[in-house]
Amino acid sequence: MIDNLYKLAQGSGPIGERAQMALMLTEQHNKGEITDSEFQELMLDLTRLDEVTDNATSIEYKTMFVTAVYAVAQLA
Repeated sequence: MIDNLYKLAQGSGPIGERAQMALMLTEQHNKGEITDSEFQELMLDLTRLDEVTDNATSIEYKTMFVTAVYAVAQLA
């Protein structure tokens, strides 16, 4: 699933930006800069943002993003 985040992060717009944030949070978590619970909460917050829902140009990309974020968050 992390591969999907990398793919989405290559794009522009709200989904690309959120995927970049998700990768940044993953890196911080892997370095021990944020706890497991902080990581999970912040990752799931990325999927709840109205901007993602309102501005997603493709339901396919939105679904890929939400699925990838949830899967990566569960790894913590």
